[in-house]
Amino acid sequence: MRFEYIVCLMQSSRITFVNGEWQGTLPFNSADTQAALDSCPWVWDYLASAGAGGWEMVGATSIGITSRQETSSMSSNLFLKRPLL
Repeated sequence: MRFEYIVCLMQSSRITFVNGEWQGTLPFNSADTQAALDSCPWVWDYLASAGAGGWEMVGATSIGITSRQETSSMSSNLFLKRPLL
């Protein structure tokens, strides 16, 4: 069986990018970065929708960005797959 995969970037419990494509309803380069982030789907809503489309999560990684020995932000990559039709 063959599969197709997607990689989702999650920041602040929001799915911001899927395979490099911005998921927000406001532009990525908006002057109000918080509003742009808030326009992205919540992770649980995105996963429910993806699951209904036949996708299943098969892995995840966490990424911490540090500055001066402190973690300043966290993000995660979520890996989903589904059988090719």
